[in-house]
Amino acid sequence: MTPEEIISDEEIERVHANANFGAMGKRTAVNQGVLKCASGYYQGHTSRQIITEHGLVTHDYELTAKGKAYLWAAFASEVSV
Repeated sequence: MTPEEIISDEEIERVHANANFGAMGKRTAVNQGVLKCASGYYQGHTSRQIITEHGLVTHDYELTAKGKAYLWAAFASEVSV
């Protein structure tokens, strides 16, 4: 499964609305947000709200099943097994 199959490009656009992360693309911002959450790193309020609205994390800042699947889909190709 790919990240685009879990969260469509249309949903990325809808949830991000006018959020601006500079040169970072919207999907990259989601990827980094989920990775930061899984790693216990702080991220800004807007990034956290976006990944929460996508259903990737709970309000307690824990990855949901969807969030775990998304994290794996986003970064599995970078993992050497």
